[in-house]
Amino acid sequence: MTVPTVSLKDWIRIGKKDAIVCRIYDTPDPQEIEVVYLDGPKAINGNAVWRDDGWAFTIAGPNGGYANNIPRLREYVAKLRAGRQ
Repeated sequence: MTVPTVSLKDWIRIGKKDAIVCRIYDTPDPQEIEVVYLDGPKAINGNAVWRDDGWAFTIAGPNGGYANNIPRLREYVAKLRAGRQ
């Protein structure tokens, strides 16, 4: 299956989690992106790739950092917390 085109600030699903694309790496195969998502009340950033028929985290289990503590991610965290419009 073809990897869907994504842009910065796009909403995607990774399993059961809603996430927002905040970086697109220059990695053609597989295309890797950075996303922010909520884990309870915490905003987390992590990397994802397209696998089979959906987006998946590059590392299974807890990964990433606290997106609230990363200044470059503030606008993405704000959009995430505002929810889908």
